[in-house]
Parts: sequence; structure tokens; C-alpha cells
Amino acid sequence: MDNLKSILDKVQKPGRYIGSETNSVRKSFMPSRVSIAIAYPDMYEVGMSYLGLRILYHLLNERDDIVCERVFTPWSDMEEELISSGQKLFSLESKTEINKFDIVGFSLSYELTFTNVLNMLHLSGISVRSEDRGDEEPLVIAGGACCYNPEPMSAFIDAFLIGDGEEALPEFIDKYKELKMSTKDRKKILRGLAGLDGVYVPSLYRVEYVSGRFSGIEAIEKGIPLEIKKNTVKDLDNAYYPVKQITPLVKIVHDRTAVEVMRGCPNRCRFCQAGTTSKPVRIRSVERVREICHETYTHTGNERIAILSLSTVNYPYLGELISGINEDFKDKGVGISIPSLRIDEAFYDLPAMISAIRKAGLTFAPESALDTVRESIGKDIDLAVLCKSVSLAYSHGWRRLKLYFMVGFPFQDDEAEVEQIVKLSRELSFLKKKVSQGAAEVKVSVNPFVPKTHTPFQWLSISPMEKLLKVKGRLLSSRSRKIDIDVHDIKQSILEACIARGDRRMGDVIYSAWFGGAKMDGWTDSFDFAVWERAFSENGLDVHEYAGMKYSLEAPLPWAHIKTDVSDNYLKEEFQNSGFAD
Repeated sequence: MDNLKSILDKVQKPGRYIGSETNSVRKSFMPSRVSIAIAYPDMYEVGMSYLGLRILYHLLNERDDIVCERVFTPWSDMEEELISSGQKLFSLESKTEINKFDIVGFSLSYELTFTNVLNMLHLSGISVRSEDRGDEEPLVIAGGACCYNPEPMSAFIDAFLIGDGEEALPEFIDKYKELKMSTKDRKKILRGLAGLDGVYVPSLYRVEYVSGRFSGIEAIEKGIPLEIKKNTVKDLDNAYYPVKQITPLVKIVHDRTAVEVMRGCPNRCRFCQAGTTSKPVRIRSVERVREICHETYTHTGNERIAILSLSTVNYPYLGELISGINEDFKDKGVGISIPSLRIDEAFYDLPAMISAIRKAGLTFAPESALDTVRESIGKDIDLAVLCKSVSLAYSHGWRRLKLYFMVGFPFQDDEAEVEQIVKLSRELSFLKKKVSQGAAEVKVSVNPFVPKTHTPFQWLSISPMEKLLKVKGRLLSSRSRKIDIDVHDIKQSILEACIARGDRRMGDVIYSAWFGGAKMDGWTDSFDFAVWERAFSENGLDVHEYAGMKYSLEAPLPWAHIKTDVSDNYLKEEFQNSGFAD
């Protein structure tokens, strides 16, 4: 690439862009190989912390007929240098311009990264809107959690892969390769791909509106599936896991060996999209997890192992696993972490077992300090169990605690919610005095409730911004020396709610916002809500009305054609049983 060194000399962290990390893969481009750029719409430090990207990168590169390289959102300094030098966005491995790849695949895991997708396409010289792309431009695809409602990004993505990607993406590439041999016609290729399981090609569907509300979606050709069922990896024990992973050159957000021990969740939290979309529960055996940890340590030297799942305490062999890993890595300085723990009596045996952990902190997610709210949201936990768990942790050396709460559920007394959050946090802090000197430091993280698709609460709206701002003010005024309370940006949550349950009209809003300067919206310092308010207004919508939009149980939903393993009837019954239904 021309002038690369002169560009990198001017940016703050060139390690984000130079590639050449240990265990990265460099292959030559040739006609017999399909080239795919895996694109993460956030900066390197965030994208390289995402296990899904690592899995797909190494899985695809194990095939000789595929060249797979990476690209991340450039920080503002790098973007300025690319524009001023006339260079296009390039891949890390070979410094190939992204518009030269056959396929560009975005990972969509957070709604506030969507403008970054548009910006990366623009910087790459790829037409931002799908309908404007010519036959010589790359196929732009997307996967990830946000694709369970693909409609807001349907104007920019050629094809969505719904569900688990380990089996779906290789099959997608095989079909693409076959079609590419017979035609270069973009529309014909997309038509051929639309027959694959879990593949949604939005250009093959027509959406209808009545009185400004979504009224239905239909295929524009015969043979196009009316419903798209997600892909599911059935056997986690034999699912691909890369043990020879890339070792980043700069410090990333989660610098660790992350091992998924269970996919899916046995709990029934009504607000949790991951819990419904990831069903059924699949288990990775203790033997396989220990094997993965050992081999990954050999190839990377990572000194921290994170045991991941949606609810790791519910992993049926957790005690055996922790004991085994401790035995495998004794005297090697390797720590074990479990990022967030469900409040469960199964925790009682854990503190003694995780003797090798670096006792920086412990994380629990009560979600609400009110019994009535926890019952409504399906968070079946006992605060007495939480208190006993925290006391046990303190007795084994933990000194800090982190708690996650949500606020803004329907029909709740906000003042009582705030009072109980503060009261519970103080009680848990003071429990440490019973086992050692001084109270514990408690970090309280509070997020507004944002309704998500494919959950029993998909028919609800987010609480009004004025109400949430008052709750935030009360919480922040309750901070103390030992109780640090952080509340997520309310305006960012309002926008997230709009996009998460948005229909295709959101595409025009996203485009207008990006054209007006919106990018890196997930970063508070970069987020400008006024830009989004204008974008909504320019497209005849109001951001607060859109965020406050509710659906009746009989109304068609813009995302209903995307199917998970949870039935619509089950979601409706759970919603009615929650007590939140009007």
C-alpha cells in the first residue's frame, strides 16, 4: 500500500493497523481462493476482544481455498490520514484495500456501531447502499446478535447470516464460490444464496406500512422463504475452537483466553435476548475445555482464562472444571475468571475452588433490588443467597464487588427502586467488615431497560427520557466513598431502543445520521444525540415517539420473519404472565 509508513508515523497507535501479530495468517490472493475481510465496526482493541471474530478468522483460514483477513474501524486520527492521503481502508494482513475482497463480513453485536459500518464502507470505496453496488463490488454480509432484527440495516447489507456462524459461514462461502463460477451478476448470486438455511437477503422482500406503522413483509419472487430460521451448532463439544490465536500487539479490552463452556441458557429472564436466541442449551465437556485451555496457553502464553457462558454457575460440571484447571496450571501464574455470576447456591463452593484467581473483583447481576420487579422480569434469585455468596467471597480474599442493575421497567416506583439499589449496595459493602477490616468497594452499574426483539418484552417500549434522567440524577447523588454508581448514558439507551426494535425506516435515519457526522456512537465522548434527533426529523420521525412505540400482541412485528427456537406463543404467554402487559 502506498505511503503506509508515512501514515502510521502520524497516528497515535500504529499497532492497531500494522498486523503481523503472532499467529496471524498471511496468504496469497489467487483466483481459486475466495477472499473475505472480517470487519468489526469498532476499534481494534474492542474487536480483538470478541471471541466470535477469532473463531471465524481461524476457522476460515484453515481452508486452503479461502483468504480471510481483518479490518476494524479506524480511530479519528487514522481516518483523517487515510482521507488526506487519498488511501482506502485496508486489511491488516496484506494491506489490501477492502473493496478488492470478494466478501466483506461485518459482525453486528451492538446497535450503536451501525454508523461505523456505513463509515467503513465509505472509507473502503464500497457503495454504502446495497442497491447502488455494482457486480464488481464485494458482497457485504453481516452476522451477530443484532441480526435477529436485520431490518434497520437492510438497506446496507446484501445478506444476513442468522444464528451460529461456525457452520453457516463456510457453507455460505461454498455456495458463493459455486455461483461465482457461473455468473458475476450480483442479483443472481444473491438469489442463489437466499436458499441457504439462515440466510436473509433483504432485497428479495417487500415491506408494507399502513398509517405509518409496519403492516407486513412478503417475498417479491416465488421460491424465496417466507421465514428465516436461525442456524444452530448442535454439538458444542465438537464445535471449532482456535487454540493458536492471534496475540495482539497492543493492549486490548479483554486480554485473555476466553473459553465458552456452555451455549444457551437454562434460565428464563424475560428481558434477555441472548437467552432466547441462543437456545437450546449445549454443553462443552470438562475434558474438552481443559484441552482447549492447555493448547491455547501453549500457543499464546495468556495468563488469564475466562470461563464464558450466559450463566456459568449453571454449567453442571463447574466445580470439577475449576479444580481441573487449577491443577493444570498450578505454579504457572494463570488466573481464572468468570465475568459475571448468577446468584445461585451453586456459588457457595466456588470461592475456595477459584484459589488461583486474581482477586480484583467479583461481579453479580441482580438486575433489580425489588422482589416484585425480579419476579416480573423472571430473575428468579434470592437476595439472601447473594449476601451469603458475597460474604464467602470476602472470606476468601475478594475486596471489590461489581453489581449490575436495570431501571425503567413498567409500573415501577422509581424512588423505591433507587432507594433499594443504594441500600442493597451498602449492605453488601458492609458485609466485608464481618470477615476483615473495612467495608468493600462496590461498583454499581445501572442501565435503563431496553426492550429487545424475540423476548417476552419485545412489545414494550423504553421508559421516557425525562423519567430516566430523574432516576439517573437520584442515583448519582447517592454515591459515596465506597459506593461508586455509574449510570449508562440515557440518550444512548433511547437510541439503542429505537434501532433494536426498528423497521426499515430506521435505515434512512441511520444514513442521515452518518451523513451528518455520526460515528463511534457507542463511545460517550463521540456520541452526539442532536445529530440523531435531526436525522429522525429529516425522515419524518420523532426519536422519542419512536422509542416509546409499543406493539399490541396482535400487531405484526417487523422482525417476526426471523425465527429462533422459541415460539411466538411462548413469548406472548411469558409477557402476559409478567404483569407488564396492559
